[in-house]
Amino acid sequence: MISEDAKKRLEVIQRFVELGSGFSIASHDLEIRGGGDLLGASQSGHVATVGFDLYTELLEDAIREIQGQPMVAEDSRREPEIKMPFSAYLSEDYVPDVHQRLGLYRRLSGSATEQAIDEIEMELQDRFGQIPEEGKNLLWLIRIKQMLKALRVDALTVGPEKVVLTPGLDSSLDPVRAIALVASQPGKYQLTPESKFIAKVKTLSLKDLYFTIHTLLNEMQFAR
Repeated sequence: MISEDAKKRLEVIQRFVELGSGFSIASHDLEIRGGGDLLGASQSGHVATVGFDLYTELLEDAIREIQGQPMVAEDSRREPEIKMPFSAYLSEDYVPDVHQRLGLYRRLSGSATEQAIDEIEMELQDRFGQIPEEGKNLLWLIRIKQMLKALRVDALTVGPEKVVLTPGLDSSLDPVRAIALVASQPGKYQLTPESKFIAKVKTLSLKDLYFTIHTLLNEMQFAR
């Protein structure tokens, strides 16, 4: 007796026998076993050791080195850590093909502007129909991450009634303006000894969170 997945693998091996079929076999194997946790560290082989994001960065560095291109500065691609109670992903029901989902995740992860995210959102609607809630959450999450990254905010933690921002050492946030904000509304805002900024706000959705964070960061940025 063999498992259903084993039967599928044998069928693939029987079907692809010509020279150069290795890639096709590997692609079908990925479909059978699933792509793993593409946005986290739970992945096989080297990806499991370093995590998907770092693995792709190392791969990009190796390609640049081979092509003789300049390396990307480490600080320019530092990813903020976000902890939140919302589901944000592209489901198999919405985008059934694993290759298409992986490509969309990759494009979203590399989106550098609001316009790029808007274009992907329009493409999703055109190709797959109305975006489900968790898919919309993913788009808002990428927008939030983009905003935090631009201002060098290291971490964002979201609770039912508060959010916590952790600025980086080279953050674009002005500590003087943050202190003034806390002084003006001490019941709503706090600063911890570790320089974490706490705002007491209710967050019902990632869309609400985006506009809340956008307003806070604008109030605390260095004057331009």
